[in-house]
Amino acid sequence: MGLPYMPMFWGDYWRDTTHLSDAEHVSYLRLISHYWQHGGLPQEDSRLARIAGRSNTEWADMKPMLQAFFKQCWTHARIDRELQKQKSLQETNVERAKKAAASRWNKNQEDSSSSQQTSNAPSMLQASVEQSSTNATHIHSHIHNHIKEPDIRERRSHARGSRLPPDWMPKEHLDEKLELEKFRDYWIAQPGQKGVKTDWDATWRNWVRRAAERPQARPSTNRIANAAKEMLDAERSRDQGSWDYSVLLPFGKSGGN
Repeated sequence: MGLPYMPMFWGDYWRDTTHLSDAEHVSYLRLISHYWQHGGLPQEDSRLARIAGRSNTEWADMKPMLQAFFKQCWTHARIDRELQKQKSLQETNVERAKKAAASRWNKNQEDSSSSQQTSNAPSMLQASVEQSSTNATHIHSHIHNHIKEPDIRERRSHARGSRLPPDWMPKEHLDEKLELEKFRDYWIAQPGQKGVKTDWDATWRNWVRRAAERPQARPSTNRIANAAKEMLDAERSRDQGSWDYSVLLPFGKSGGN
């Protein structure tokens, strides 16, 4: 079976066929095309005439001119060389294709084997994880069973917080007796959740800090004036004098009868 294409070297062709007529060009091209497709030409003149597209008479006249391009038995040296090249190239391509197919097959076999080994790995890993989880659960249960119940209640109570006992004393004994009384009265009087703390010592320390930061209140001017006025009234009732007491009232109204 011939190839679907035929290499044509037009430079060589026109160099060798410039003396041919148009009819001879057509017949020569038909002959070499048939040669390429079938690998050769028949020997009978009747069949050659039919391939060339001529009658027997026309073929008889044209045969000597066209036979010059062929050797004995109508063989063509250039076409034979090109056919041999194509055959060698085809054989090389077939061999390469076979090697590539074999390589792909071997690779697929290796991938299949590797996939099978990999598929077994998750089951082993899962079994190991499950065993580790079972061991961890057992250890946790063992430790939990050895914890004393009072310790658990103590931790839960500490986490929830508690109200301030009436006789509560701070762990850090600061010289703040008055502030301690204020602290107790304030927090004992707090209703509901507002009076619940998880760390009363820390609450006490914050209370003392805020108390130290508060500025000392100055005596009110009106309170001083009222005290002075009370003193003057008392003197007035005892002495019943008539002199001017206004000099003793720098902050209030002047007195006198």
